[in-house]
Amino acid sequence: MQVKGINWSSVFNAGIVFTRSLSCFYVLGTYGAFLSKVSGPSMFPTFSGQGDIVIVEAVSRWLGKISSGDVVICIRPVDPRENIIKRVTAGENEVVVVYPDRDHADIRRVVVPAGHVWIQGDNPTHSLDSRQYGPVPLALIRGRVLLQVWPTLKAIA
Repeated sequence: MQVKGINWSSVFNAGIVFTRSLSCFYVLGTYGAFLSKVSGPSMFPTFSGQGDIVIVEAVSRWLGKISSGDVVICIRPVDPRENIIKRVTAGENEVVVVYPDRDHADIRRVVVPAGHVWIQGDNPTHSLDSRQYGPVPLALIRGRVLLQVWPTLKAIA
């Protein structure tokens, strides 16, 4: 059908293709892989914190395959509008020893509860992490970092 020179069938088909494409990108980003930018000094020297770009896979989180040593992107526990990048240092039922810092005078021992992980930055003097938040729910993890693609190509996982 054509009205005033517009082929509505083509417009409709283009709309369907656009909607399907958006759906595919959403599913891929939520359940597959996505790119993320790293800023800030908390993961130095692993990342410079000056705009590093990483590839993050989300499959591990759905399969329950997040383990100690993995670098993960997760939702900031105190501000769900922000993502953070940290290293998992302990999993469920593991004991973490937290040494004193400016806020705590005593050594603390924390048992990571089921459904949680302990995350810390590689640069502890410039990182807000589980030492302040406590154990982080696995549900806040968005994915596991596989590869740094900018400024240099480097395997992380």
